[in-house]
Amino acid sequence: MEYKINYVSLNEMINIKAEIEQDRSLFIAEINSNCDIKSLQDYLTTMTKVFSFPIPSKGLDGYNDWMTDLDWLEKDGYVLIIYNYKGFLSQDLISKKNVIDGFTNHIFPFWQEEVTKVVVEGRVKPFILYLVD
Repeated sequence: MEYKINYVSLNEMINIKAEIEQDRSLFIAEINSNCDIKSLQDYLTTMTKVFSFPIPSKGLDGYNDWMTDLDWLEKDGYVLIIYNYKGFLSQDLISKKNVIDGFTNHIFPFWQEEVTKVVVEGRVKPFILYLVD
């Protein structure tokens, strides 16, 4: 199973997306940071919508809680694609670092192992992040 950040070109992503879309067990979320995601609040609002969080996240703690739940999606794995990564959180570079670090330090480890220890009948699930430029 994969738990990693992949930096890819748009052309590469076209081929990757065609492949991963064949796996119906995956939840695939796509966001475009070209003009819409300049601040942390923009990101949280977008992620709340794209992942259908039951309650909007107002900060990174709540966001991380939802990203380590996702039961309502009823999928066997997750893929997040962020297009135009260079522009992602361009008005808040500290939050950009915190969001990406959150995947490495919190979200990936949860789905890789912790879920089996803290969730009744929890099972590991792949989570892949693609950063596209």
